[in-house]
Amino acid sequence: MRTLGEDQIQAIALGAAVLGSGGGGDPHIGSLLARQALRDHGPVTVLDPAEVPDDALTAMSAVMGAPTVLIEKLPGGDEQVNAFRALERHLGRPITHVTCAEVGGLNSMLPIVAAARLGLPLVDCDAMGRAFPEIQMSTPSLSDIAAAPMALSDEKGNTCLIEAIDNHWT
Repeated sequence: MRTLGEDQIQAIALGAAVLGSGGGGDPHIGSLLARQALRDHGPVTVLDPAEVPDDALTAMSAVMGAPTVLIEKLPGGDEQVNAFRALERHLGRPITHVTCAEVGGLNSMLPIVAAARLGLPLVDCDAMGRAFPEIQMSTPSLSDIAAAPMALSDEKGNTCLIEAIDNHWT
């Protein structure tokens, strides 16, 4: 277990840019959001996957769609919190840990934001090892781990839940 603070964000963003290989959006935008979340909510506890209890409920944090939209319209920050809360209501239990969907690009930074805003530990792992264009291209899909239910939220507070037949449809 270790702590992640604002002073480490620049190094993480640089690594995210390299691992993103040009995909996943600009981690700089995410780094600004992460810095602000850490300023507002304090440092995040980071756990090795082996430190996560067997009964933990982890959820991935990510944004979907064209990352260039974020240049014009930054997220307000509540989107991830609202999506996590919608998923908790659906599952009937609290999410205990945040994980990263992809280590490259913008989505490498947003789990830090979610963990800080939710006061949850962040697990040092991701589902791909780089940026990827579609959720069914992630490593959990290779082990038949369902991406659904998936909760989505917009900046207005609207949420929806996707229950799909497979990860390609999710």
